[in-house]
Amino acid sequence: MMTRSFVGLALVGALGLGGCAGHSRTGAGTPPEREAEARLAEDAEEQAERDAFAQRAIQALRAAGETRAIHYDAEGFLLRLGDKDGSTVFLSNFFDEYLAASPRKRDEVFTRLSRVRALPEMPKTFAEARPDLLPVVRGRTFFEQLRLMVKDGAEKPVPISWRPLGTILGVGLAFDGPETLRYLGPEELSRWGVSFDQALGVALENLRQRSTEPLEQLAPGTCQSPWDDNYAASRLLLDEVVRRCEVRGAPVVLVPHRDLLLITGSEDEDGLRQVASRAMKAVMAPRAMDGRALRLTPGGWVPFMPERLSNAWADFRQLELYTRARDYAEQTRQLEKLHEERGEDVFVAAYTPYQDERERSISYAIWLKGVDSLLPRTDVIFFMDPTLGEEAPPVGIARWEAVEKVAGQLLTPVEGLYPERYRVKGFPTEEQLARWQNDPGELLDEE
Repeated sequence: MMTRSFVGLALVGALGLGGCAGHSRTGAGTPPEREAEARLAEDAEEQAERDAFAQRAIQALRAAGETRAIHYDAEGFLLRLGDKDGSTVFLSNFFDEYLAASPRKRDEVFTRLSRVRALPEMPKTFAEARPDLLPVVRGRTFFEQLRLMVKDGAEKPVPISWRPLGTILGVGLAFDGPETLRYLGPEELSRWGVSFDQALGVALENLRQRSTEPLEQLAPGTCQSPWDDNYAASRLLLDEVVRRCEVRGAPVVLVPHRDLLLITGSEDEDGLRQVASRAMKAVMAPRAMDGRALRLTPGGWVPFMPERLSNAWADFRQLELYTRARDYAEQTRQLEKLHEERGEDVFVAAYTPYQDERERSISYAIWLKGVDSLLPRTDVIFFMDPTLGEEAPPVGIARWEAVEKVAGQLLTPVEGLYPERYRVKGFPTEEQLARWQNDPGELLDEE
């Protein structure tokens, strides 16, 4: 906490651009000390709300007949049911739904939550499971960070079978039960004697049979999915569904929510702006996924960003920054918990988006001298020397590419982490830092 406080106090003055960083409720003119105090108060208030929600969740589970021991993990924001080989109830999505619901609808959230305690029983044979298998598309972060939440270590395998999709998403397999779905892992596939590809082929055919409805047209060449069944995003795996939208250029899709598939064309600027606007609203909703776009190529889906001079570029840039900030924030919480449990003193640097009055935007991270740190990949790095005091300005400011070119040997990629992180080794030399004593405003000129 001391390191975080130092960073917050030093950078508020260092930026001095009249913009906004992160999601603080304080204004741009708030004194550094007040801003740090306000953020700490916000964190404490949010934690109290989460803890209260967890206690109500436990009460709902008990009322539904749960008799096993229930252990609340406040850091991971989850409940573990049973002392051995039990199930886990992740609370984040339910909590978001609770906050978004009207007061008279909030009890329904706990009703749905209580059903999760009893996952559908897995069939003994593949033939029995076959009719209920479906593909599940989620943000890649969901799958990647599961190893941190469930297995408490990035080096251990994830208990869900999945593969990357377009680098930013992932596709897994689910057994679709009457009340809840159950993700499939290597154990189930091995017991049934089938490969991931074989099971995925069956799951896609099942989804295809559920996907005969026409797409909803938002404008000529711009469409959205009509399905509200938790598998709308998965339809991007069905080429014939995507091709129903006659677009200008290559098909571009966004899946900001599991119940929303947006399609337009890479050469349709109005369509791109329309889907970006809808995507921004969707990523703010509970159970959101990823706000970034994919473009269909002969080799499959690849990340997509409009040309820099396009009127749609700023909207897609905002979606990218928001998504990466959210993913890194969740990863930061999990890594801090992991290192605390291991007794390791590691500074997990935050990924912070920043925008000035002219709506120019960057992301930045803090590299602290003499501190064992894990850095997220950002646009800009602020180099700070804690020995100079809390209010000292950065000793250097540079774009990531410039640092990588001159002092890349000081950044070692951490294997097994997504989004990517780098462990710092040492600190740039005085000569290197002298090159990077920039005005922060100069780094906002996006090329």
